Amino acid sequence: MAPRLSVGIAGFGNVGREFVRLLLERGDQHGLWDRVNIVFIADSKGVILDENGLGREVLLEALSLPRGGLGRYQGLGHEGLHVDELLDRIDVLVDITPSIYVEEPPQLKWLRRVLEGGGAVVTADKAPLAMNCAPLLGPKWGKKLFYKATVMAGTPLIDLLRYGLRGRRVKRVRGALNGTSNYVLTLIEKGLSLAEAISDAQRRGYAEPDTSIDLHGFDLAAKAAIVSCTLGSPVGLHEVHVEDRIEPGIEKRVKRLRGEGRRLRYIADICMGHKPVVRLAELEPSDSLWNTTGVMNAAEVVTEEAEPITLYGPGAGPRATASTLFSDLLLAIEELEGE
Repeated sequence: MAPRLSVGIAGFGNVGREFVRLLLERGDQHGLWDRVNIVFIADSKGVILDENGLGREVLLEALSLPRGGLGRYQGLGHEGLHVDELLDRIDVLVDITPSIYVEEPPQLKWLRRVLEGGGAVVTADKAPLAMNCAPLLGPKWGKKLFYKATVMAGTPLIDLLRYGLRGRRVKRVRGALNGTSNYVLTLIEKGLSLAEAISDAQRRGYAEPDTSIDLHGFDLAAKAAIVSCTLGSPVGLHEVHVEDRIEPGIEKRVKRLRGEGRRLRYIADICMGHKPVVRLAELEPSDSLWNTTGVMNAAEVVTEEAEPITLYGPGAGPRATASTLFSDLLLAIEELEGE
């Protein structure tokens, strides 16, 4: 029997906890416990670490710990120990940490170290790819980086572009890829003000306290950069042109469009040969993105060979994102086992 692969999990918020629950629920079905050892799980303040593998009992108990409490776990907890110090001990890194949009995101160093060491990375973190995708997805490392949770989360747009349409010529991808803006605009259509819609989205956990990432196009721009790079046209986040924002006063435009039988959606438009654009689009009922109500996402993929393909499904949520990460973990394991 081949030696087990060592896996480290960085990030233990809502998505990280759902990911561990899925490991416990579905691990046996996929023979996971004979193939991998979960060496550590880490939060912002510490880790639970066992180089021989964390048992299922430990993983289950970790789910009951408070936020930031992993380092205080009796016997195996280490407060103040950071992911940076553990990367040489693993074959697969699962990065579920919050995106930090700076020129050199700290997680980018993690990805490079694991990939340079011959390991694989599974990630939901958009920042490293959005800021510097070219080397990560290049011929040297691209086969061992699995990132479909970064765009549309629970709906496999990235897998369609990477694998399902391999050999095809994709001309354009248009997507309503931000669940928060879709939800806010849906509520405004129902008569709420922008402030009321934002408050509702925050109360339900759909929006962060700082809504500018979603409503000023930053999240959409990051996803546009990742999609463009996936299609072989690398662009950085700051090369994406953000034409519009969702700002006070938008209620009048939404009301006018509703009276005309149209609706407003915040979309990313990635057209090959051009820089990606983020803009507010006035949609007709015949538009493939029309049905993006609530937090649902949609993307239209236009190829040279056939009619457009439309994907519609969840773009966020802990369970949807965690299930996508679980799928990518299986792909990463298969890639390393096949070497």
